[in-house]
Amino acid sequence: MTASRKLIIEYLERNPYTSSAELSRALKTTGANIRHHLGVLVQEGVVEAVARRVPLGRGRPAQLYALSSQARSHNLEALTSALLGKLLANLPVEDQHSVLGEIAIRLAGGEVISAGSSLAGRLTQAVQRLNSMGYKARWEAHSQAPRLVLGHCPYAAILPEHPELCRMDAAMLESLAGIPMRQEKKQAADSRGAKYCLFIAAKT
Repeated sequence: MTASRKLIIEYLERNPYTSSAELSRALKTTGANIRHHLGVLVQEGVVEAVARRVPLGRGRPAQLYALSSQARSHNLEALTSALLGKLLANLPVEDQHSVLGEIAIRLAGGEVISAGSSLAGRLTQAVQRLNSMGYKARWEAHSQAPRLVLGHCPYAAILPEHPELCRMDAAMLESLAGIPMRQEKKQAADSRGAKYCLFIAAKT
């Protein structure tokens, strides 16, 4: 997680129901910068828009933000990061991939989708499973090969410290779809500025 987002979270812990303008003044940064980081934190489920403050005079109501109930009730980001660090410490890269692959299969439900079904059917099932885990996934047909788009990364908060989680996602997609997958884009921004990851299926 970036330093700016940590500062926002720390401020909201002390001052719930805060507007982006108030955050901008308190943290001495631009409103555009605050709105960008708030958008990411809202997408990750860490911060939520909770109310609107009606101005005394003219002007638009100000959107107020607070930490989500999920963010207030646990410390899973730090715990997950610590556990991953301990688990993978001092392991050769190939062993790290093996461990992450095993975790991915468990996350996928412990089974590879039947290779006898159609690729479209397997991808549809994969998307259903991914969306039950919060990935906001969809698959797209393409002239070269099918594509899986992940509109939300459940691990975005710890991804900078643990980029190997992208390899775990690829292994999970391979387990769900029954074919090799390669990551083409990582936390890229679409035309609206929303972040997504793109995986390409191997040709069959």
